[in-house]
Amino acid sequence: MLVHRLSELSRADLSTAGGKGANLGELVRLGLPVPPGFVVSAAAYAEQARAWGLGVRLSAHLARSGWKAAASQVAELFESGELLPEIEAAVRDAYRELGAPAVAVRSSATAEDLADASFAGQHETYLDVTGEDELLVALRRCWASLWSPRALRYRAVRGMDHLGVHIAVVVQRMVPADFAGVLFTVDPVAQRADRMLLEVAPGLGEAIVSGHTTGDVYRLRRAPFAGPAELRPDGPDGAPDPAGAGDVAIEDRDLREAGRPAPSDAVVLDLGRLGLRLESHFGCPQDVEFAIAGGSIHLLQSRPITTLGAAEIEPLPPPPTLTRLQRRMVESNDNDRFPVAPRPLDQWGFRMSIPAIVRAVRFLGLHVDEADERALVDQVWRELFVLPPVRPTLRLLGLPHKVAASLRDDGMAWWEGEAFPRIQEVCAPADLRAMDDAALLRRADRIVETTTEVLGERFERSVSQLAAVALRVPVTLAVGRKRADAVLGDLVSGLHTRTSDVNFALFQLARRAASAGPEVACAIGEGRPEELRGSEAGRAYLAEVEAFLDEHGYRESKGLYLSAPTWRQDPAPLWGLLRGLLDAVEPPSEEAGMKRYRAALEEVTRKLRFVPGLPDAFRRTLDRLRRAILFRERSHFDVVRSFSALQAIVAELARRLHERGRLPVADDIFYLTDAEVRAWIRGEAPPLDEVKRLVRRRRATYGVVNGRWQKRAFRAGAGGSGSELRGSGASSGVVRGKARIVRDEREFERLKAGEILVCPYTNPAWTPLFTLAAGVVTDTGGAVSHAAIVAREYGIPAVLGAAGATERIADGQEIVVDGAEGRVLLLGQGAAD
Repeated sequence: MLVHRLSELSRADLSTAGGKGANLGELVRLGLPVPPGFVVSAAAYAEQARAWGLGVRLSAHLARSGWKAAASQVAELFESGELLPEIEAAVRDAYRELGAPAVAVRSSATAEDLADASFAGQHETYLDVTGEDELLVALRRCWASLWSPRALRYRAVRGMDHLGVHIAVVVQRMVPADFAGVLFTVDPVAQRADRMLLEVAPGLGEAIVSGHTTGDVYRLRRAPFAGPAELRPDGPDGAPDPAGAGDVAIEDRDLREAGRPAPSDAVVLDLGRLGLRLESHFGCPQDVEFAIAGGSIHLLQSRPITTLGAAEIEPLPPPPTLTRLQRRMVESNDNDRFPVAPRPLDQWGFRMSIPAIVRAVRFLGLHVDEADERALVDQVWRELFVLPPVRPTLRLLGLPHKVAASLRDDGMAWWEGEAFPRIQEVCAPADLRAMDDAALLRRADRIVETTTEVLGERFERSVSQLAAVALRVPVTLAVGRKRADAVLGDLVSGLHTRTSDVNFALFQLARRAASAGPEVACAIGEGRPEELRGSEAGRAYLAEVEAFLDEHGYRESKGLYLSAPTWRQDPAPLWGLLRGLLDAVEPPSEEAGMKRYRAALEEVTRKLRFVPGLPDAFRRTLDRLRRAILFRERSHFDVVRSFSALQAIVAELARRLHERGRLPVADDIFYLTDAEVRAWIRGEAPPLDEVKRLVRRRRATYGVVNGRWQKRAFRAGAGGSGSELRGSGASSGVVRGKARIVRDEREFERLKAGEILVCPYTNPAWTPLFTLAAGVVTDTGGAVSHAAIVAREYGIPAVLGAAGATERIADGQEIVVDGAEGRVLLLGQGAAD
């Protein structure tokens, strides 16, 4: 059939009515208040698409991912193409049967409103449509929205067959809404299964969903969601009612505008109870759109919440009570080494570093309990990186002797002659695909075992770094306490490291791009390196980049984590660096550092000359300290190869698990433990549905853990300075970065990767920017808008409805976005770039 009444449909009719239409039909069957209407079926769309030869027309564009070209051709065809007479007649007849009222016309694709992909805002909705001709225009536009660039990208990212997705269109009588909004039956921002989140505002709900209006937010207490349950007929008027549906209470509310009309508490509680009925019937938490007219509730849509995975997260250990020494270690940890929290599989890498660090701590003369060490190594979730409690022993008295001996030791000779060759041996290139599973795991174990031993001795030899403590005494004596830290920094400046070599090679690579011709420089400068394949000069330059990656591609971009891709695995940061270096005319230089070193050395030794022998002793000790620092930096640079080699093994294991049907997506491996990986590769994996639930639950848990990690890391940087904005916490997580003000669509190109998008509002057309943004802040909108849904799917922190954000935040200013608490901290003032 071409057209179906809503009353004829149920959730079994997904292929006929699309996700929205099928769910609305199910609500009608349950006897719930749904505005009357009909659905132009997906079969009608498919028949019209065949008549227009859509698949043939778009095949070339789809093959080369030409989304804009495909969308443009579809728009022209769907606007001017002749409708099949039988479809036009069926739509006109159904509209007249409805009474020819003002209607809402909504897209309902056969792949939307599913449990793992909402397609929120990807397809069009038209409100207050009146008349048969206007209805047919809206129908055409809803069909065409299946082929918008953003819908094409959304499907492409999720591996969906474009031609396999059809679209139905829902037509419903408009509700003269006094209020409208959206209800989440669990809180998707706080990941709370015992709380509902409701946003409501006067007028039509589309303004809230689109982000143009910020509604009042209610949080309702409820019994925690515990999975599907049977409905029992003991609700109001004998209607089916889930257990506990009456246990709903308003916990708190955020009223955005004083004196603005709001629904009664009784209506709010009724909404909560309706939401629980829907959740129980559909078997999962629901995202419910509603309208309120004359005190009566009308349900406009109910779909699964796709951004939760599971409302519950895995149990997390309580934050440890830190000793004074542990607090100092945490406070001194540099956030650039560990800017994000580790994922579960990262503990495999920690099996190399943690035992080595504990060995060095014991070498100093401190006691670490073996049980505490094992617990730290085996810990899956951690919101801060801290060693176990330590206890001083009498061996600590020998520390000065160990430091002096370490200073006399030639650590670099040991590293180059003995240690690094051992790492090179176990990490030597090998055909991983040719290895069987057992051989692959044996290679991983050899890398971990060898690197742990080498790192342990490296850390012991690095005790020479404590000489800086001894040098602080004469430096303070020479320049005073206030300047001591700065002068000590100058005294270890101007060191030439392997990282310096890489930076220079990168500069040279950028210079060659700038001189290789406009087709090369433009492609890189405009962020389109894929176009380099189209010219001879571009291909030659790609060969140079490939050679650079062969030598330096094992470098990490975000800490020594197995889950952090190297330049070889993800060259996007490399292309970004090259783009930034295109205009650089001077190579990186260490001369300025050497000048600071020489000036500081001259000043200190000159002021110490009144103590016989002290200047010479100071120079000798400083020289040994500088060599020790070079050893530390060089060995760190080289040991990254072990992590890179282990990453390659993890990638091969992920490929095998995915191809064997034991892992939905290869990258999901980082949410497993190494013990689970070993078991699953042996064929001991649980059923795939259970695997999917496990991964979703751990993704949700990681969002909470990473938010706490970054909040702790960045709290010290904020230091309570700067002002604060508050809005709706729409997507949890904490991020610190540069704000980029984008006021309208013409300014989209201003946002660069890693910046925080700050804008008046967002709608679905803005969401491609979320692939670049590190976070999102808007003037209006809330936790239930399309932008919030997509932000949570992409996993980026978002604070929406932060009134005045685009006026109070300066372009380029550094800010901290706390998506869980709905806070934006304004740090240093920036300037437009």
